[in-house]
Amino acid sequence: MIGQSVSHYSILEKLGEGGMGVVYKAHDTTLDRDVALKFLPPYLTSDATEKERFYHEARAAAALTHNNIAVVYEIGEHDKQVFIAMEYVEGKTLKQLVQAEPLSMKKVLDISVQVCEGLSAAHEKGIVHRDIKSDNIIVTPKGQPKITDFGLAKVKGATKLTKAGSTLGTAAYMSPEQAQGEEVDQRSDLFSFGVVLYELLTGRLPFRGEHHAALIYSIVNEQPAPVARFNENVTPELDHIVMKALAKDTEERYQHADDMLADLRSERKKMEYAKSGYIRAGEVAVSQTSQQPTVTPPAPKWRRKGAMIGVAAILLIVIVAIIFNPFNFQITTQKSVASVQNSLAVMYFQNIPDPADRDHTGEMLADLLITSLSQTRGLEVISRERLFDIQKELKTDSKSITPDMATEIARRAGVTTMLLGSVLQTEPQLAVTTRLIDVKSGRILNSQRVTGFSARQIFQLVDTLALLVRNDLNILVAASAPVKSVAEVTASSPEAYRSYAEGVELNTKYFTADAKAAFKRAIELDSNFAMAYFGLATLNLSTDDVERRGALEKAWQLRNKAAERDRLRIETLYAREIEDDPVKAARIGESIIERYPHEQAVYLTLSGAYFNMGDGEKARQAVLRGLQYDSLDKTLWNLLAYGYAGRNQRREAFQSNNKYMELAPGEPNPYDSRGELYAIFGELDSAEYWLKKSLSFRSDFGSSSTLGHIALLRQDYAAADLYYQQYGSTSEQASRIDPENIRLFISLHKGQLNAVRGKLIAKISALKDQHLEAFLGGTYHLLALISAEVGDYPGMVKCAQQLWQLRVEQNEAGPFERGVLAWAFARSGNMQMASQLMEEFRSKINMSVVQTQATYDYTAALVAYEEGKYGLAVDQFNKAFQHLFPNHAPQLVYAISLLKSGHAPEAIRELQRATWWVHISFPPINLQFLPRAGSFAFNSVKAHYWLGVAYEQAGRKKDAIGEYEKFLDIWKDADFKSPEMQDARARLAKLKGAA
Repeated sequence: MIGQSVSHYSILEKLGEGGMGVVYKAHDTTLDRDVALKFLPPYLTSDATEKERFYHEARAAAALTHNNIAVVYEIGEHDKQVFIAMEYVEGKTLKQLVQAEPLSMKKVLDISVQVCEGLSAAHEKGIVHRDIKSDNIIVTPKGQPKITDFGLAKVKGATKLTKAGSTLGTAAYMSPEQAQGEEVDQRSDLFSFGVVLYELLTGRLPFRGEHHAALIYSIVNEQPAPVARFNENVTPELDHIVMKALAKDTEERYQHADDMLADLRSERKKMEYAKSGYIRAGEVAVSQTSQQPTVTPPAPKWRRKGAMIGVAAILLIVIVAIIFNPFNFQITTQKSVASVQNSLAVMYFQNIPDPADRDHTGEMLADLLITSLSQTRGLEVISRERLFDIQKELKTDSKSITPDMATEIARRAGVTTMLLGSVLQTEPQLAVTTRLIDVKSGRILNSQRVTGFSARQIFQLVDTLALLVRNDLNILVAASAPVKSVAEVTASSPEAYRSYAEGVELNTKYFTADAKAAFKRAIELDSNFAMAYFGLATLNLSTDDVERRGALEKAWQLRNKAAERDRLRIETLYAREIEDDPVKAARIGESIIERYPHEQAVYLTLSGAYFNMGDGEKARQAVLRGLQYDSLDKTLWNLLAYGYAGRNQRREAFQSNNKYMELAPGEPNPYDSRGELYAIFGELDSAEYWLKKSLSFRSDFGSSSTLGHIALLRQDYAAADLYYQQYGSTSEQASRIDPENIRLFISLHKGQLNAVRGKLIAKISALKDQHLEAFLGGTYHLLALISAEVGDYPGMVKCAQQLWQLRVEQNEAGPFERGVLAWAFARSGNMQMASQLMEEFRSKINMSVVQTQATYDYTAALVAYEEGKYGLAVDQFNKAFQHLFPNHAPQLVYAISLLKSGHAPEAIRELQRATWWVHISFPPINLQFLPRAGSFAFNSVKAHYWLGVAYEQAGRKKDAIGEYEKFLDIWKDADFKSPEMQDARARLAKLKGAA
């Protein structure tokens, strides 16, 4: 067509061709301007209705006038071919720019802001593009991006064409809903724009596949790799913007272009602010040419001894600085006489360019400096957790602390010196100032200004700052205890440490799935990051502990890459959980506290070690010691509340919870804990109120599972199902597996056990097909319990054997699995095998661990019960319970043993509790013995039957009738032959007949 005339357009040259037609450069002879003419394939507009629909869409697009949108001038026809005349934009597409060379962060943000402004203008008029991609955005020579092809995506066949894709590159920009053929809105454009932004930052697409089906699967199901993995200059905030735009769920995505635009503008402004070089008057600017570190000597006169120390220290600074950073940094020093100090509080580094500290630079500087200085013998450095607790008590924003407030915090922490810091500039290099202050007098001992380190050199910057602080405090590092570079004891990259710090913060708020994602991101960035693995090990993520224990094993292997304090923390938890040696764990824990008395996290681990040793009083004292050092430790107050509840001390339990709530009023867990405390004491209405309040802070918090259990016990199955679904709403895989089993609790409670068996058997096959064997353990266990209940004892043995073999393969076989196997053989009548397994249990397992001994005693009680030795069973149960909380979860088999051995009053009390007991998440109270994994869902129903039997024996006929009727009503739709149901009907008929 080149050289031809179409209407008043003269075709000049062909610009390109794609699935949506051919584009020519043409000259508008009427208005004397160049245009782009796009001719659409005839088949796209062959239907008259669809053609009119297209004209309507195109006219709407033609009404758009914005600097970042290519204008649509005209829609016409030539030889029955529809064409669109659009603004001709000179320049290169974003695809071409990205392929040519990496774009600077400034350019990416400039382009992104303008593109988002264009989308915002279109969306405001109700127009959705539906085909945003880097080929459809052209950047002019002046750097102005223009979005092209508005109004084309609703042409008949365009949706199909876009979905199938003329190339995989086109399909790669589709949103999940678009890829699945669903209706789309403006949020689909924002997803596609997120793909473009990811491409601009990394030079690659977030979703890939060798063929169309594989690509669609990736878009719908797979999470893209973190942007920071491919571009270390990307800030966490910008990474968050991209990932929010790429959220699979439209409700989790940006809802409006304006919201995304505001975040992009904020990020651009932050970068411009940092590059402007915020420097206070009177401070020395960075030398850009010096290749040697410069130290400005102090002005005041020193005494002879002080001068000698100062000169030596300066020489040491020069030597070490050259080692750490042989290129370009500068230190400006103002110093007064510093006396020897032994305790220090490193305050939060205020980030001047970004007061919100969204990239965590100020936080990282403080945390890393504490880690580095904590290696110094003779210096006690207060933990960040302790300082945060004091700040919360003073109701102070942790990212905006005045000097007076910092002094008050330091005084309450009981330190002699404090370090205040400010980040003055972040780009192109960091500029940091510090002031070392004597807390008692308020006198500034020294002030430093360090510049010349880039953000990627933050570890070297911290090493230099730590060296300066030690020098200012006149602390000499002994040759026998050398201080390692902070990179050697943390991570290899700042981004990895950022993710780790985020995970630690999320974990303190009990946002488990989010914390896990952050720790895993840190590990992806640095596979040798010991404390990131340790962070995973502190999470309780699923019914199976395989992943958590595996993370702890890895942390232990890498423990020498951590600071001494952290190494000892790893070894303490490893001794307690992997080696099953609580004595060793307690010994290491005590050694940590002796050297680091303010290391609050250790008191929690230490308490657990003493509990495993069977010394409940020492476990309680460990918590109280931690609170003595830091009365604002919310985690310890929470633990103390459960401890008091376990001892049936209601008033003390709620007083402790009140303290926890005061310390964390904006977090969901204090309210969740309060709800569970009420549940422990059987006050379910109050429990429900507080659990719902917890969900008002965060809808996907774990409180929904406990609310589901309460609804289950009340036979409100619709509410139970909604709560269980809510519990499983998180996209995190380990949290999806558990709710799948939990939703089966409803069927278990109704007595539909065979139906659940079928689903579990199918689930086992599905888990194997998906290579999710780590989640098979809980399924095998629940299947074993159900098999026993329906009378399939060989099936119970088979499931117990499969559970054992699985754990052997995972190197995780222990007391619990042995107990399940022994019980299965006893239940099936094979007492010889059960006895043999119990003997092996005693000979092969470390019985000095109280939890192990308790598991053995509990298993022995079950075996005695199956033999009909009910008195012996009661004795064994009591032995199992003696070292645990007295107010623990009721046990049905224990209650039956009490009843059959002549202890009716005790049996009635235990059975009454079993009918309303709600399964909670605190293991020392909700026993983690053999009949767990959801058996409470049907055992709570069976408790009504046995309570009826107990009442009948006690002559309480009316109460007995009520319990039998309750039992039969709940299991009216049971799908298996229950001997209890047959007996209940007979007993009920007899009692009613006698009445």
